[in-house]
Amino acid sequence: TFVDPATGEPRVACYCRGGVKIYDPVAGGAALVVIDVDSHVEALAVFKDPATGEPRLACGCQDKKVRIYDPVAGGAALVVIDVDSHVEALAVFKDPATGEP
Repeated sequence: TFVDPATGEPRVACYCRGGVKIYDPVAGGAALVVIDVDSHVEALAVFKDPATGEPRLACGCQDKKVRIYDPVAGGAALVVIDVDSHVEALAVFKDPATGEP
């Protein structure tokens, strides 16, 4: 889950056929954003971009890549990281140096 910075409203991300979909968990309804991911998604994690403060969505994929997206705007991956193994879980740390969650 994350907060849409433009509206202040909560959002929830989930993977289903057709890609990662972003929904309004309060109002429900159709997906607000659909992100086409080129692989089966095994894990999702949301974090704030340390450079911009904007929300980012990390998708751990079966094709051995982690893709980072803008969950508000959608579109192509901002970053693709080849990790050379299936990604089945992701964790986000506020401070990678200390491991603070």
